[in-house]
Amino acid sequence: MFRPGAPLEEIEEDVESIITELVHELGRTAEADPEPAGAEERAYIKAFSDARANSAGDQAGLLATAIGRPNLAEALIYLNRRLDRMDLDPQDPAGIIGIIVRLAMDGLWVSDILDDTRFSPAERRKITDILTGMTYLTDSHLEKLEAQAARR
Repeated sequence: MFRPGAPLEEIEEDVESIITELVHELGRTAEADPEPAGAEERAYIKAFSDARANSAGDQAGLLATAIGRPNLAEALIYLNRRLDRMDLDPQDPAGIIGIIVRLAMDGLWVSDILDDTRFSPAERRKITDILTGMTYLTDSHLEKLEAQAARR
């Protein structure tokens, strides 16, 4: 990813390139999903699950650079904002699940950077499997869950 002693401009180009490629990969993965509903979120889960395989130093460097220079992450920011607008559409109540799933995966990714031993592979798989299952929730399923929660 970054070579030792690389000039800031080179690091910025690397970060921007990595994030742009990530956004393209998310699109390709979502388009290949046979079930369109929730496909973007399942692609997000897959992409950020795979991120753990990268070295912690690279991921920490990527996160630090993107935080310090958010303009480098514009492609991902734009994608998330577009998906958020779609997911907050009042005509699609279950869309909110997409936001929850992406936020959870963002948190898991940062958690991996801070402590990659926090969850065993089996525990992590359980977390991502449940998040993946959530992407298949329909409006009627969500209404039932909301009704159950209201009774508590």
